Amino acid sequence: MNYRDLGFYQKSQKLTQGINDEISKWPKSMQSQDVSRQLFRSATSIGANIAEGYGRHAGLEYLHFLTIAQGSANEVDHWLNTALDCSIGNPYRIKSLIDLNIEIRKMLTTTIATLRKKQGEKFTRETSIPYSPNPNSPIEDDENL
Repeated sequence: MNYRDLGFYQKSQKLTQGINDEISKWPKSMQSQDVSRQLFRSATSIGANIAEGYGRHAGLEYLHFLTIAQGSANEVDHWLNTALDCSIGNPYRIKSLIDLNIEIRKMLTTTIATLRKKQGEKFTRETSIPYSPNPNSPIEDDENL
């Protein structure tokens, strides 16, 4: 099997092609150019990280690259929604790209969870550190805010 045979890789390529088709029609304004650059970069990062991780074959490195691909898919979601919010592009086409990206994110999430379960790894998030704008004042708990 090759990384090109993976369903989420194939969908990521379809997403990149769809984004490329969509952004090629956008006006040449500063906003649309900035969004299109970030959007294309994050979309291509999904497939690139899947491919690179697959080349690592298995283990924590593969999981690491799939997690990066998932982060890139989240970034694509942000930029597509930014395009909608700023009225850049065809909203119907952008919404279909959002739907395709949701499929990819779900597939990545399921694969990551399955690999973690197989490895017996538990996912933990770092706890947030309380922040005080005044360094000389005591730090307050989130509950007291």
